Amino acid sequence: MSSCCLLYKNFCKLWSVSLYLKKLTTIQSILFYTTILSEILPLVFCILFLNKLKTKSLKVFLFYTITITFFSLTTVFLYQISKQQTAVLFVYRIFTICEFALISIFLIRNLQNQWIKKLIFFNILLFTAFGIIDYVIKDKTSFNNSPSIVSSLLLIFYIVYFFYEKMKTVVMYPLYQTISFWICVAFFLYFTGSFFYFLLSQSSLDDQFKTQMRLIYGMVTVSKNIILSLALFANEQDESAVEEKLNLPDNINLDEISLTNFKNS
Repeated sequence: MSSCCLLYKNFCKLWSVSLYLKKLTTIQSILFYTTILSEILPLVFCILFLNKLKTKSLKVFLFYTITITFFSLTTVFLYQISKQQTAVLFVYRIFTICEFALISIFLIRNLQNQWIKKLIFFNILLFTAFGIIDYVIKDKTSFNNSPSIVSSLLLIFYIVYFFYEKMKTVVMYPLYQTISFWICVAFFLYFTGSFFYFLLSQSSLDDQFKTQMRLIYGMVTVSKNIILSLALFANEQDESAVEEKLNLPDNINLDEISLTNFKNS
């Protein structure tokens, strides 16, 4: 009798664990599709607010949304339909390089310091070479986080410098009312979250911890895409046009403008 009770208890435990794993798998599947589909959201808003994308930096952002939508749909096709894990990893490596290059170019278009702009452009070439070499020498059947870690860390530094430079130079309009500001806020949130995700998920062997990190990564990605979409409700300032408005004529003599001269006129 006692052995039957013991078997029944073990069966109940296994059943509860099975239900928990099934529920967890369902949540992960829903989060996976939600994360992937959210990557399409910024492109939808770019199409709706296409008349606002007039500056060179915002045109780069439009191309970024097109690129990330293409890679997201390709990943879903390869992962769920073709079941080709090696192809998924190859596509993800190309996406990591393209993502780093496009966001770097977006920041270059928004910065003024020529040395920093040249450094960022040079790092695009270095990172592309690093991504290709790392893929060639590493195992192509397992996920490698190294390029993603390097990409996230570099872009965090770039975005921090973007905020620093804008706070020093932008005086004619509120910075928080511009599209580029909120785009960088979204990217900063995403890359700070993904940096720790890639770093900790690679160093830890606990499956439960990795699952929790995936959930956090999914929520960070969805939040990033929501902010990128809502950013287009702001208005972008063309800094070259603002500078032209501030330019004074070369032949004006400010010393001649005084209260005395004004009274005598």
